[in-house]
Amino acid sequence: MDKDKKEKTAVLLMRESPIKSPDSSRMRELRGLAEAAGYQVLAEVSQRRGRDSRYQIGRGKIEEARSYNPDKLIFYNALSPNQVFNITSEFSARVLDRFNLILEIFATRASTREAKLQVELARLSYDAPQVKSALALKKRGEQPGFRGAGAYEQSMYHDIRGRMAKIRSELANVENMGEDRRQRRREQGFDLVALAGYTNAGKSTLLNALTGSNVEAKDQPFTTLSPTTRAREVLGRRVLFTDTVGFIDDLPHFLIKAFRSTLSEISEADLVLLVADASDPPELLRRKLAASHKALWDCEVRAPIVTVLNKADRLDEGRAAETVELIRDLAPYPVLASAATGQGLGVLEESISMRLQPLQEFHIRLPYTEQGLSELSRLYETAELISVSYEEELVIRLRAKKETIARASLSGARRM
Repeated sequence: MDKDKKEKTAVLLMRESPIKSPDSSRMRELRGLAEAAGYQVLAEVSQRRGRDSRYQIGRGKIEEARSYNPDKLIFYNALSPNQVFNITSEFSARVLDRFNLILEIFATRASTREAKLQVELARLSYDAPQVKSALALKKRGEQPGFRGAGAYEQSMYHDIRGRMAKIRSELANVENMGEDRRQRRREQGFDLVALAGYTNAGKSTLLNALTGSNVEAKDQPFTTLSPTTRAREVLGRRVLFTDTVGFIDDLPHFLIKAFRSTLSEISEADLVLLVADASDPPELLRRKLAASHKALWDCEVRAPIVTVLNKADRLDEGRAAETVELIRDLAPYPVLASAATGQGLGVLEESISMRLQPLQEFHIRLPYTEQGLSELSRLYETAELISVSYEEELVIRLRAKKETIARASLSGARRM
């Protein structure tokens, strides 16, 4: 095999709390992430014990992992700067923790400038306290030659902070553009529905099933990093469905903040479809739903939520009913559906229609002029017209979003 094409190898390590029940799903998830990042997993090493301050996990387990001679040791648990330093220097091992593994995946999947900036901001948000901590450790150790190295790291820390400020400014402009875009879409009569949920729950496949589109959907985590929007009429309502980046357990809050411009598509939606994999074992499904709700809370979501229990075609009727009961406290308005087969999509559309804010009824007058007739034509496209009287003025009764009426007022419409 060509050396340049040699597959990256890794051994996975996880420390489990001795006071909690064993949970093999977390190691399976770590393996999925590692494989998504292009690693060949040579072995899995786990240990039930308290946290080791020097290495996170026991020294013997690290030696066991090193015996496989991998390119990387990948830890499920978060590593402190001190632990990274100890493992790297004492075992001559290159290490990653789960969060950095996720960033590695994000970096390879980011295709738009917005996504690349968000990934860079997340990376710098992680690096800044690490550099600051390393600087503090070096000062405390009073190592020879610190003056030169310390000055360099101090400069590096300030450079990181400066770059973060610049990226935040650029992303704030992107966020403002997004807000303007959402405003225009509401003026055009669209309801905004965001698809959110744990990574690999089938959000992109569901978007395709609901809208007849052909968005890339793969059986792997974090296929979608940039929002994808498609239009569809649902029981008389004009709806824009937006697919968004997936959630994962224990997401650091600063990652949520770094992806704020993307996640605003969820926080500013009129309705959120919380997509979950109904075929997961109940305890795993509960863990993923709890993690998703925490992420929605961090995103400051205020819109109604409909829980879509996707992949329901993999369950028989009895297990499906049992699953709904077991997670009812975490699943607002649950709908069993399958994006792959179309099962339950009609029920889902009814649920979407019921949970969207009802259109308000308005009575307005428009001047009987060319401009007024042009605005009336637009209202036929963006609102539900109940009646129109052609008198000295155009007297119109309609149901619409308030943003649509606000735009009509710019063309001379007057509320009655």
